[in-house]
Amino acid sequence: MEDRKFVQPLLLVIVFIIMGAAFAGMTTPSESYIQIQEDCANYSDDADGDGDMGFIEDSDCHDFPYSSGKGEIGQNNAGAGQAGTYQPFFDLTVDFVRGFVQIECGGSLNNCIGTNFDTETKFYCWFEQNVMFEDFLSMFDEFFNVNQILPDDGSLAAYFQTCPNFPNQPPATFPLIEYQSTSPLPVNSGGSGGGK
Repeated sequence: MEDRKFVQPLLLVIVFIIMGAAFAGMTTPSESYIQIQEDCANYSDDADGDGDMGFIEDSDCHDFPYSSGKGEIGQNNAGAGQAGTYQPFFDLTVDFVRGFVQIECGGSLNNCIGTNFDTETKFYCWFEQNVMFEDFLSMFDEFFNVNQILPDDGSLAAYFQTCPNFPNQPPATFPLIEYQSTSPLPVNSGGSGGGK
């Protein structure tokens, strides 16, 4: 009889391992999302020769930033309407701004391009108003409402949660719609809410 005492706990362990493996298989890896087009991600190169570089400047990237399109060369919304396959537009912009900080500022908000914000959300709101040629709210509105390329994936609501009345205090962290490929930037303890 004592030989059977370990069977029930062993079965529970096996069930938990199987359940864990099943749930781990339910996560959505980055490869399953259509993310930013390479020309658009490279903001220091003008791929189409029109004088505008990448997602910061090029209106073709603003109109359709996804890799299923033509990037800087021109809008091509092939596959539009399949909202579940695209990284949410808001999440894409968060990844883009975090990538910019990684490249230009070594991943630190401390004195990043002449600012000194304490949180990444404040930098994001400042960045879209002062660096981007077209602000994110206008891009989201044109993409979802005016041109109706894809149904709204929650990007407008996430934007309003983040930058409702900047420079008033946005939240300390970003809302997550579905998938952000980048990790949050560390808080800049020496920074300020006003970025100075």
